Formats: sequence, C-alpha cells, structure tokens
Amino acid sequence: MTHIYLLIVTIISWGIGQTLLKIGFSKSTPISSFLLGGIFGIFVGGPYMVYSGLDFTNFSFFFPMTLFIVLTNLTYYYALNAGELSVASAILGTYPMYTVLFAVLMLGEALTNGQIVGLVLVITGVGILSVNPGGCSVASSAGVDPGRAASASPAASKIWLFLSILSAVLIGIGDAVSKFVVTHTGPATFMFYFGVIQISVGIILKLVFERGRFNIETVRSKYSIMGLLLLNIGGLAFTIALSIGQASIIVPMSSTYLAIVTLLSWWFLNERFNIAKGLAIAMIIAGVLMLG
Repeated sequence: MTHIYLLIVTIISWGIGQTLLKIGFSKSTPISSFLLGGIFGIFVGGPYMVYSGLDFTNFSFFFPMTLFIVLTNLTYYYALNAGELSVASAILGTYPMYTVLFAVLMLGEALTNGQIVGLVLVITGVGILSVNPGGCSVASSAGVDPGRAASASPAASKIWLFLSILSAVLIGIGDAVSKFVVTHTGPATFMFYFGVIQISVGIILKLVFERGRFNIETVRSKYSIMGLLLLNIGGLAFTIALSIGQASIIVPMSSTYLAIVTLLSWWFLNERFNIAKGLAIAMIIAGVLMLG
C-alpha cells in the first residue's frame, strides 16, 4: 500500500511542478532549469542515497549509460518551454508508448491486445493535437510575463509539436535503458549518477551556449525553484515506488498527472481549449494507462 501513497505524491508533484516550471520559464532558460534540476535532484534524493548506500560496481559501464539517459531528458526542458503546457505535457507523457515499442522491436517482447488498443489511442490523440494545437497565452492571474512563449503561427506550432514528439521518443528510449541501470545498480546509485551528470552537463552547456553567464536573476524565479523542487520530490517518490511495487501498474498510473496539468494550464496559464483538444488529451491519458 505504501507504493500507492508514493504514487499519489508523484502525480500531484509532477502536475503542479510542471505548471510552475512552465511559468518560471518566462524568467529562466531551459539550460538554467536543467542545471537547477540536477542540483535539486541531489538535494532531494541525498537522504535516500545516504540511507540506501551507493554501489559503484561497474562504474565505467553504467555511468556512460546514465549520461545517455540524462541527454535524452535534456530535451524535456526545451519541449516544455517551447509551446502550450497542456499539449506539450500530453505529448511528453506518451513516452511509455516508445518504451513499449523499444521493448518490442529491440527485445522481442509481444504486445497484448490492451497495449495495441492503447497505442492506437495514443497515436490518434497525438495526431489530433498535431492538426489542432490551439492558441497559447501564458499570461497568468499572477501577472507573469509570457516571455518566450511559443508563437501562435502554424509554423511555430509545428516546430514545438515536433520537438515534443522527438523528446517523448528519446525519453521513452532513455526510460527503457534506465530500467536496466536501476536493476543492476539500485535506485540510489542511479539517482546519484543522474544528478551528478545533469549538473556537469548543465555547467558545460552554460559555458558553451550562454557564454558562462550565471546571472542569478535568470535562475532564481520562485516559480522555477518551486516547480523543480516538486518535480524532484515526485521523481524520488516515483523511484521508490518502482522499487517496491509493480512497474506495469505504477508507470501507466503516474501518467494521470496529465489531467492535473491540463486543468492548471487552463486555470493559471489561460490556455485555450476546445472539444477536439480535450478529447485528444483524454485519449492520450487513456492510451498510456492501457500500455501497462
């Protein structure tokens, strides 16, 4: 029963955290948020790492694999920053579909009838969103400057939709690899590898693409900080839940955080909704649930 409570923490934390991080992007950058995410990951997961202990056996093998996983997750920050939160989050939440497809194509696993229906629902939902992305207004009741919000032009919409789909594909593959790493190193060691690499890559990206500018004003947005803290708390709860519960139940159920994101994006970000968009997001959520 403990894993159910942890799953609830994950769903709430991810739902609220993504919304706050999206608002915070008006004063931050994807690279800054990526770097802060690694710092918060070590901070939030530190006590669990100390309690569980770290295992550096086969470091030279698993550390590079974790580097690949971190790089796939870097795309998440750019996709979330690019366009509408509800649409980008829904598409990003389809990553379990690509994990399943990776297992089928690379590991020879067979699809169940339920998974086939789930794949059809997800693909249909993404297809509807791709032709009906809707407008985007990020001005919230708190007076947040929309900053670099995505343009409402069709070309810009197609670009961030493609970026969201690409990110979901990469994260799905990275998730399949991460399961292998966690199985052989343990959740605590994987989280340590992930956090250290994320911080290191974030610093390198800062130096290369932002000329080493560490302007504190661009990274201390209270929305970004609260969002990243909640996302990492949810990630910690999710990792622990996976270690004590069934992944086939926990992974699909965790995707229900998309419903919270959808409501909050309408409430706080004034994103526009229509019947087609709502139906597409509902189909994606239902499809991901059936992938388990």
